[in-house]
Formats: sequence, structure tokens, C-alpha cells
Amino acid sequence: MLPLNILLFFATFIGFCSCSKILFLSQLPTKSHYILASKLVKEMAKKGHEVTFITPYASTSQVKNINQIPLEGLQKIFSPETTRVSISTTEDGTPMQKAMEINQMNYMLSEFLVSHDKVQNLLKSQQDFDVVILYYYFNDALLALAHHFKVPVVLFASMPLYVPESFLLSHPAPSSYVPNIILKHTGHMDFWQRLETSFYDTCMILYYQWAMLPKHQKLAETFIPGKPDLYKILNNESVILINSHVSVNEAVPMVPNAIEIGGFHIEDPKPLPNDLQKFLDDSLNGVIIFSMGSIIRSVNFPEEKRKACVDTFAKLKLNVLWKFEENIAGLPPNVKIMDWIPVSDVLAHPNVKAFITHGGLLSTMEGVYHGVPLVGIPITVDQKMNIALAASNEYGVEVSYKELTEETLSQALDAVLNNPKYKQNIQRRSKVIRDRPMKPIDEALYWIEYVIRHQGAPHLRYPGADLNWFQRNLIDVTAFVAFVALMPIFAAILILKQLTKNKIKHKKG
Repeated sequence: MLPLNILLFFATFIGFCSCSKILFLSQLPTKSHYILASKLVKEMAKKGHEVTFITPYASTSQVKNINQIPLEGLQKIFSPETTRVSISTTEDGTPMQKAMEINQMNYMLSEFLVSHDKVQNLLKSQQDFDVVILYYYFNDALLALAHHFKVPVVLFASMPLYVPESFLLSHPAPSSYVPNIILKHTGHMDFWQRLETSFYDTCMILYYQWAMLPKHQKLAETFIPGKPDLYKILNNESVILINSHVSVNEAVPMVPNAIEIGGFHIEDPKPLPNDLQKFLDDSLNGVIIFSMGSIIRSVNFPEEKRKACVDTFAKLKLNVLWKFEENIAGLPPNVKIMDWIPVSDVLAHPNVKAFITHGGLLSTMEGVYHGVPLVGIPITVDQKMNIALAASNEYGVEVSYKELTEETLSQALDAVLNNPKYKQNIQRRSKVIRDRPMKPIDEALYWIEYVIRHQGAPHLRYPGADLNWFQRNLIDVTAFVAFVALMPIFAAILILKQLTKNKIKHKKG
């Protein structure tokens, strides 16, 4: 018989090594979103958890503990080729039109995912899970999967929450200082900006509640057994992991179960291809990186914008590494094009002096992390706000796409390359994003496992989540106080009217 201390050791070891079964749902078919989702999935698998990963992409290699279920058809719904995502289509339109397009697109993606045969087979199977993780982006119908499997749900948001999301999840987001992601404002707004933010916040909330939420409810009833009631489970998440951080995003009030993990995707630099490494090493005057991300394609630049960029680069002593999806004739000798750039790995090279970017959150975080000043050409969604923050905090310069010319691009590059304040400011922010009690990916894993250990961690739910919006904002109390305060005035008016009436009758008598 084994000694007691050895038995205790094995019991403890087994306890620490216990793995969980996790269902991870991600419907967004873009490379940047897949990078975030797969990073979380792979790190959970490394810790021994069994992860079923529903995603638009097939795995390029078999990874231990990951059962990847690709729904390739999702990529046909949203891709640069099929939707003709171009700079002209995303630049135009009012904030409300953009919000409606985002809502409609994500409804289509949610419908495709939940109705897919592979997902339906999973729902009909006897498989069980310990937690569901949902890549949360206007896909509320998918919350019902956690309800079906009778497990807690952890949400993952790839950027600060949109206004309707904050509203539905009962997160505080006053229009006075929490900017609307689709607008170009920072948290320090003047009166007219607060008025505009309040207007669009209200319109977007009402549109989502009245137009989109009933469609998601119908979707859940149609495809998920048990006809779940979304209105009862909407703000019942155990934890929400938000890809934001005060080094890049402004500080906003957070409820106890909202955890910032911004920058968790950034890893130690990996070895670069030999030709790329040589290009960077040989760029003794410095290198500028130019990448518009995974959705907006530089090949869609009209000829005059493309020429403005080429003419600007031709005047520089620095080399330029440009993400461009096809070959360009007549490029200056200091310009190298690649159809995909490992941006974070390249930014870590000491010869990189500036980063021309669309201002997507991942790119912005990578620029901040590596301390490389930004020149932002924002197009849509959160990009304009990200670059507005970079400009207001003087670690980047904005060039409006509509005003992109050789002159404006040259001026922006001259500022970030020759004015030391931009480098100094972004290096300060680099220290902030790195100065954390634990790595953000480790924090994400900790909270996922915390939810599993504590059966959903209901103690993290704050009481305001159980109130109606008018109760949380004391509208009912304000109305009552106003009523009580005005009662004496109304009473006095009625008494005066009655006295006046009696006086007139007395005179006539």
C-alpha cells in the first residue's frame, strides 16, 4: 500500500492537471479575427483542455486537444472578393448605415453557422462541455448554444464593446465620455460631439433591439432545441474577455466580470524568411512598414492614390515594405512588396522607424507594443477612433483617405520620422502595455478556468445587471423626485386658479 503522502501528491497532481471540455464558436471569416480566436484555442489546448473549435477556417495541421470543425462556406459570405470590400464602399455612408451593415452581415454569418449541418449534428449529439466561449460580435442567437448545453458562457470581444452590446450586456457606457466606436471621437468630447454620440447611441440601440434582436430570437427558436428565450439569457455571461487596454484605448468603467486582455495575441518575434530578414538588416537608413490589414486591400487603391504613395516613397532615403496583393510595375528600388507581412515580427526589428496602417486594433496594438510611431489611414469601424486617439496622444498622425496625396503623406511621414515627440510618446505607451502583473494570454486562461472551477462564477455578476435600463440609470427615481418636487407648484397653481375664479364670481355677485 502506498504511503499517504504519495497518495496526496498524486491526488494534487491530478487536480492540477484536470482538463475541461470547451466549445469555442467563431463565425468571423477574416484572417485577423482568426488569429485572435486560434491564439486562445491553441493556448487552451496547450494546458490540456479539449477544445472543439467551430470556425470558418480549416486547420493547416493537426494540433493535439483541438477538434477543429471548419465551416468553409462562411468565407463566401464575407470576403474581399465576394463582397467587393473596397475602400470606396467602406469609406462612404453615415454611422447609422455602417452600424446597420455590420448588424446585417453578422446576422447572416450567425444564421449560416447555427443552421450548418455540422453544428446541427453537434447539437443533436450526446457530447457535453464545461463551458462555451463565444467570439461575440452581434451574434446573440449563438448565446443559446450555451443554454442548450446547460453550461456557463464566456464571451470574447475583439475590440471595445459597441453601444448595443454594452446596453444588452448591462455594461455602463455613458455617452458623455464613452465614445461610440463607429464615430471618430475620443472620450474627451465637446457639447456637439456628446450630442452626436448620444443621438447615434440611441438610434443604434433602438435599431438593434427592435430590428435585429427579434431576428436572432427567431433564429435561436428555429435551429436550437428547446426554443430558448434570448431575452432571459442575453446578459447572463459569466465573464467577458475584451481585447482592449489603456495603452491604446481610453479607460472606461468596467463591471467585475469584464476583463481586459488587449495585446494577448502578441508573441515574441519569430524568425523571418531569409529574404525579408536581409531586406531589414540592409536597411541602414531605416524601414517604413505599410499594411492596410487583412480586409482592406491595397490593390483596391485607385490609381491616383497608388501613385501618391509610390511618388512619396521614391523621395525617401528609407526603404519601404508594402503589403500589396499583386506585382506593381515601375516601383522605386527602395520599395519591396509582399502579399502578406508578419507585421508584429517585422515591427520588432530595430531598423523599423514608422508604420503606415489602416488603424485596426491589432495593428495599432502591435505598433504601440514595439514602440513604432504610426501614420494612420483609417477607413471604417473602430479604425477612425483608434487613429484619432493616436493623434490626440501624439504617437501617430492621421491622413484622411479622401485627402491622401503625395503632399499629405509626405508631411505625415516627416512628422513621425523627424519630430522626436512621436517616438517618445509611443515608447511610453509601449512601457504601459508591457507593464502588467501577468501576460494577458495567461490572464485570459485564468478567467476561463476560474469560470469552470466556480460553476459560472455567479458571484461576479453585479446587481445592476438584474435591473431594467431605466432603473440602472435612476430614470424612475428622477421621475418620482421631479413629480414630488413639482407637486407643490401644481398645487399652488390650482389653488391660485381656484381663488381667482372665486374672486371673479364674488365681484360679479
